Amino acid sequence: MKTILVPIDYSPDAKNALLYALELAHKARVKVIVFHAFYPAALPPAAYEVPGFIHNLEKEKSNKLEKYVNDSKSDLPQDLIFDFKCHAGGDSAQSQVPGNREQVFHTMAVVQAPRERYTTHVTCVAKLGTVYEQILEMAEAYEVDLVVMGMQGGGGFGQALVGSTTLSVMRNSRVPVLGVPMRATFRGLRSVVFASDLSKHPDLLLLRLLRDFIKIFKPRLEVLHLHQQTDVQAEYKNVERALEVLDEQLHDIDYRLALRQRPEVVGGIQEYVQEHQSSILILSPQKHSFLERLLRKSVTAQMAANSAVPLLTLPSSRSRWEEKKLDMEFDQEEP
Repeated sequence: MKTILVPIDYSPDAKNALLYALELAHKARVKVIVFHAFYPAALPPAAYEVPGFIHNLEKEKSNKLEKYVNDSKSDLPQDLIFDFKCHAGGDSAQSQVPGNREQVFHTMAVVQAPRERYTTHVTCVAKLGTVYEQILEMAEAYEVDLVVMGMQGGGGFGQALVGSTTLSVMRNSRVPVLGVPMRATFRGLRSVVFASDLSKHPDLLLLRLLRDFIKIFKPRLEVLHLHQQTDVQAEYKNVERALEVLDEQLHDIDYRLALRQRPEVVGGIQEYVQEHQSSILILSPQKHSFLERLLRKSVTAQMAANSAVPLLTLPSSRSRWEEKKLDMEFDQEEP
């Protein structure tokens, strides 16, 4: 892991996610990109044709973002001393996003922890465009390894729509996404729970991403499988092949397997997370249509709405980005 992307909309959720991401980055010794996408609605279309208009607007927004990141130092835990050194931009700070021809104004900040003699580099970037698309583009352009976002909670009908941008990114990102609840604070990663349906063949890309995450932060790993089978031995036989794949892919990871009979998935996961005081819950979001999300209320959406701990989603090899790539390759092969 080398880079963390933190999208910001200046909400309390986003600020809490920023603080969490800064401490997480310090722990992993990686750099951070703080990103803000904006789209002014009150300007006439002709304004966008004025030379330098978009660049100046992005410069202004970047300066605001720089100040926001700098001001956040007062909310960091006192036991970790961060020294922010933000360098205001100018024409010399103008740059191009890697892999993207559009110019983006960005500013550089340095987060320094003298106590551990380590410096975390923070890049502040503002870009004109719609939030969801820009987040995915920035993750691609900067080759980030993790996206950290705020995660709002809700109830009832709102569970299917809660944190719509965060859930959309979780379902469609080809890199892991960490949703941070409003009340969550970083206190190290002691234990993580990976909840998975082991009755299906485990996705190898997902397991590799899980392994990489565990190797970096070294928490205790709990693999949770919930089932409705009353005969535990029969259920164990049902998931035996998946367990062999787990052992192959996590051969150098010390993990604990838990098979639990529970009639309701979300309640069973929450119960287990609370019992083990887990630092993070890990899921792999499944693709559902809009109607299915409303009627069935996907596990990811419900957990995002109700989880008290950060929720990390890992993409599978059949993520939408990968499906698009495969479709393009198939079209090229057709005569």
